[in-house]
Amino acid sequence: MPQKNEPTEEPLIEALTSRPQDPEQTERKIALLQAIIRISRETADCETEEEAARVGLRVAEELTGSRISFLGELNELGHFDTTTLSEAGWDACGIPHDEAVKLLKNMPNRGINRVGLSEQRSWIINEPASHPAAVRKPEGHPPINSFLGVPLRFAGGITGMMALANKESGYTEEDRQQMEALVISFVETLNRRRAERKISELNRELERHLAQLEDANRELEAFSYSVSHDLRAPLRHITGFVELLNKKEQDVLDEKSRHYLKVISDAATKMGTLIDDLLVFSRMGRSEMRTMTVDAGRLVRESIGELEPETRGRDIRWEIGELPPVKADAAMLRLVLTNLISNALKFTRPRPQARITIGALTDRPKETRLFVRDNGVGFEMKYAERLFALFQRLHSEEEFEGTGVGLANVQRIIHRHGGRVWAEGSAQGATFWISLPGGEEV
Repeated sequence: MPQKNEPTEEPLIEALTSRPQDPEQTERKIALLQAIIRISRETADCETEEEAARVGLRVAEELTGSRISFLGELNELGHFDTTTLSEAGWDACGIPHDEAVKLLKNMPNRGINRVGLSEQRSWIINEPASHPAAVRKPEGHPPINSFLGVPLRFAGGITGMMALANKESGYTEEDRQQMEALVISFVETLNRRRAERKISELNRELERHLAQLEDANRELEAFSYSVSHDLRAPLRHITGFVELLNKKEQDVLDEKSRHYLKVISDAATKMGTLIDDLLVFSRMGRSEMRTMTVDAGRLVRESIGELEPETRGRDIRWEIGELPPVKADAAMLRLVLTNLISNALKFTRPRPQARITIGALTDRPKETRLFVRDNGVGFEMKYAERLFALFQRLHSEEEFEGTGVGLANVQRIIHRHGGRVWAEGSAQGATFWISLPGGEEV
């Protein structure tokens, strides 16, 4: 059942499909159909909503034999804004155009205008001067000797009115029925215009945001250049001079001084690693993706091979299931898998035997889920959301090394693929999941 402020096509359907009883009714139906076609045809080239509204008013005047017409809406204050006057309506005004425009806005919703608007129904007043709701017209207002108002129910629930006036013989029930049918077509035209305008506004806003994003990317590129050049030079100087001191002053430096030099060297190395990680993080947000069908199993084997120095001398039980092909950027996905496997190796160091399981689930249509599970130190689930935030760490540097960038990079890469990341943890270990769009059709 339509709401009170929603348009309904019942008047239009009734007016066009009911069986005519006489030739005059047939002529009325033909005239109504022609008017609807005119509105559709003549508004097609209108550039603004106001132009389209003027077309609708002109057609309504000619259909009903009205002398003047206007279109208006109730504003947020409940007052009436006349949005469009027909050309004949402007000609009938007895005051200058600029002054009339001011008077036509934010008018109190009173007089014969309010009769139907308050009840949201069409209404006819053929003797306005003697009507109980009549009020004194402002100077220059065209004289009104007959009136027909039809509510307009726009998208979004804003109720307005199309008003026709000064039909010499007065308005009839047939006029009301015709206008209720015509208004359905007219409102759809205006709603289409408003939708087009909204789309244009959104497109302009999108273009503005894209321009801002391009500016931000250029600034990020400049920052990356500064990081990779301006910050690396002093780090190299620090590391170089520490090495010289270690080589030349071993006999001079006491144990505490050599400890200080080691702290300086370790800090410089950590800063260099952090710079490398930040550069990778920034590039992952800007680099072009080359999506293709990727053998996830091969990428896992390559990642494990790269991490071979971290596995030497350790008892590690690998359980690698069958991994399906996925749609992804191979280089980016390899970085993701390397990061997750490296984390599993790192956080299982305290275990006598590390168990690392890598597998996939393909039971959901259009989604492939890959996971890396370990029996390491794990984490509490209340901290799960922090894992993928930049620089967030759940363990101290003394316990486990790291910069807090790796998992943030994993999330950025997977989000760029249109997927998602999450983790499950306990004191018995952790499982990191990634999902990628695509499934059986890959």
